[in-house]
Amino acid sequence: MGEQYFKGILAAYLGANFFNSPVDEWQIDVIIENISHFCETKIERSFLSREEKEAQKRQMKQSLEVYIQGVKDEMRRVGRIG
Repeated sequence: MGEQYFKGILAAYLGANFFNSPVDEWQIDVIIENISHFCETKIERSFLSREEKEAQKRQMKQSLEVYIQGVKDEMRRVGRIG
């Protein structure tokens, strides 16, 4: 488990304390899909080479997957995923 995973746990912990109702897992997936699309667009518009863009996209997706797994695990632990 790396830094992104623990950041995900922290984000879920903070979110769970702000919102008292459960969140459906599909809602988290929709948010992550939108974040991923935003980040990919930002990378595409950069002045990096094609290879650098692809590498950054891969790295972003991997980090995001690990991060969101931490969020989901923590939300499950505290009973906030419906």
